[in-house]
Amino acid sequence: MPVKSKFTAEDIIDAAFLIVRSEGAEKCSARAIAHELNSSTMPIYSCLSSMKELKEAVLKKALDLLISYETKVRTGDVLLDMGIGYIMFAKTEKHLFRMLFLSGSRGGSGDMRKRFNDYVVNALLQKLSGFEPLNEFSQEQKRNLLNRMWVFTHGLAVLLNNSIIKDLSERQIAEMIMDTGIFVILGERMKREIYVSPEVKTFLERSGYPHLGQRQAVDFDLF
Repeated sequence: MPVKSKFTAEDIIDAAFLIVRSEGAEKCSARAIAHELNSSTMPIYSCLSSMKELKEAVLKKALDLLISYETKVRTGDVLLDMGIGYIMFAKTEKHLFRMLFLSGSRGGSGDMRKRFNDYVVNALLQKLSGFEPLNEFSQEQKRNLLNRMWVFTHGLAVLLNNSIIKDLSERQIAEMIMDTGIFVILGERMKREIYVSPEVKTFLERSGYPHLGQRQAVDFDLF
């Protein structure tokens, strides 16, 4: 009769998560996990069906932590809080952010894009239904707004995660998101007037994109 392992699957997942969180996904191997547990590699393979299962569990744990950052009440404005939380996660949990969004590690999960889409996009769209400043917009317009804000927020998160720009305080991050959000909302509201203005029409023609003036919007369906 085989000896029962003193470690559970959760113990192994926690150890793997700790390694990824502190050192990066590339450092997480069966040998590294065994060292973290002060054990041999045998419990890893006896408690889990495969390393792929372990990887999936670590990804889920990282995504759950991201969600906790995004749902933390900071300003009382749900949209602003989610943007701040996303960027603070990128700043604070550098290795986890890179695993989720900046490396090939997520590729093995098969549906990380779907998970992120299901939570962030669909959950936000649902919450936007009660957001008074956007009541005049259709669901498609709201999705375009979210996608534009996602491009800005993710870009800022990546810059901070990699220390490409100077560090920003939470207040500075909030002000940047708010300022950009105001312009995005106003741009969506006034796009018909903007795209038919002589200055914009001339700019589009010179740039080789006159068709944008006819569409009066760029398709921002990113997910």
